[in-house]
Amino acid sequence: MSQLDELRQIIVGDSAEQIDQLNQRLDDLDRRTKDVAEVLAPAIDAELANNGQNLVRSLQRPVSLGLKQAIRTEPKAYAEILYPVMAPSIRRAIAQAISSMMVTINRTIESATTVRGVRMRMESVRTGVPYAELALRHSLLYRVEHVYLIDRDSGMLIDEVASHDAQSLDSDAVSAMFSAIQSFVQDSFAGDESARLTDLKVGEHNVWVAHGPRVMLACVILGSAPESLKSELYDTLDGIRSDYATAIEDFTGDNSAFVGVEDRLMPLLQLQLKSGESVSSKGNSATLFIGVLALLALGYLIWMWFVDQSKLSTVNYYLKQTPGVVVTDSYWHDDQIVVEGLRDPDASIPFSTLDAYDISRDQIKMQMIPFRSLETDMELQRFREHFNLPVNVQFDVAQGQITLSGEAPIEWLNQHSVRLQQLVADRRLSTAGLSASLDSVDATLERQLSADQFAQIELSKAVEAGQNVVHVSTRLDTNGLALVQSLFAGSPWVTVNVAQPSL
Repeated sequence: MSQLDELRQIIVGDSAEQIDQLNQRLDDLDRRTKDVAEVLAPAIDAELANNGQNLVRSLQRPVSLGLKQAIRTEPKAYAEILYPVMAPSIRRAIAQAISSMMVTINRTIESATTVRGVRMRMESVRTGVPYAELALRHSLLYRVEHVYLIDRDSGMLIDEVASHDAQSLDSDAVSAMFSAIQSFVQDSFAGDESARLTDLKVGEHNVWVAHGPRVMLACVILGSAPESLKSELYDTLDGIRSDYATAIEDFTGDNSAFVGVEDRLMPLLQLQLKSGESVSSKGNSATLFIGVLALLALGYLIWMWFVDQSKLSTVNYYLKQTPGVVVTDSYWHDDQIVVEGLRDPDASIPFSTLDAYDISRDQIKMQMIPFRSLETDMELQRFREHFNLPVNVQFDVAQGQITLSGEAPIEWLNQHSVRLQQLVADRRLSTAGLSASLDSVDATLERQLSADQFAQIELSKAVEAGQNVVHVSTRLDTNGLALVQSLFAGSPWVTVNVAQPSL
């Protein structure tokens, strides 16, 4: 041991081994990965317990980018995941839209065929106000047209919702107006901070304001709304303050943290019509009945068109997923779905799957041109049907090529040798891992040779030109050697050699 090593031993002492272990641990990437994995979950839990805002900010961008990329890569998979959630909402929205349309048509027909309706049309011509707006004014009790969520301190708009047919307003100007009026009220009452603007009338519109410590909720109402609406305003405001407390505290103009607030505000866009309006005229009833029948007929035709298109899309989807089938065109003709394209004779049409969608075999007319598909799935199907694989032979598919591996009886190999070699030449099959079993070669030799001849046979395995082969070494005479060679003539799986005499 050198003097430097002795000095290091004196200074470090028993810690040398621990230092070496620490160095090895730092150099071991797998070990460091396990160490990070052990503390990662507790670190995340601790951060979430302590507000978790830093973790959210750190993960927001990578998670968002990853989700966007995943959706672009597999849109169909995400559509299938979202379908159970979105479908009920879509159906509900369609039902509500149809119901609203029926109510609108009903009231329009009623108002158009009464004296009152004629008067409104004359007033519309005289004043230039659209008839629909006049009809709404006469039949409307109240309607909430705009709802604004505003930061009290800065006067900046956080979010807003509006009814689809309400007059468009400048949201920023409205929020600034509320803040200015609120400041004026407080200044006018000797700076009383508790003085708050709760009601405001502008022409035919009323503005109701619900106040919170940091935010306020303002509604623009056409007509006379009941006092119960104020309770709903404060209930909604309390819910927003509770669920978005951190976002409200940190608000500086960016409302990206207020995701979902619109869903809280939408129920406040209420509409209430006057009750007691009815039409007793038989003519109006008949007109309404005819209108309803026309709508039902139109709805039925639209529904049938939708069903037909859905069936056509379903047939296209499953046929395009079927190996050995190429669809070039599909359409309805004489109550049948006509499918044109190419079809491999070995391809199976998924009629049983289509039956589940109420699409029978008789509804589909296949006008296909036969061809031979080289798709991997079709090759596998034909391979399974043509070759009855022995027990010890396995097959796999990688990069569009079938790979055979294991040991097969020499009889099976000789029987399928031509076809296997053809597939190998076409680069559709690899037999590099396939070989003849020694037991089958041994059994063949034992059956064909005498006991003395069989005793002079030795078997071994080797790899020649990338192919596993069985070497048959023999010390037989010329006749015996010829007999052995004839047993495996033309077989690429077995070679016969004359054994070298031992020295």
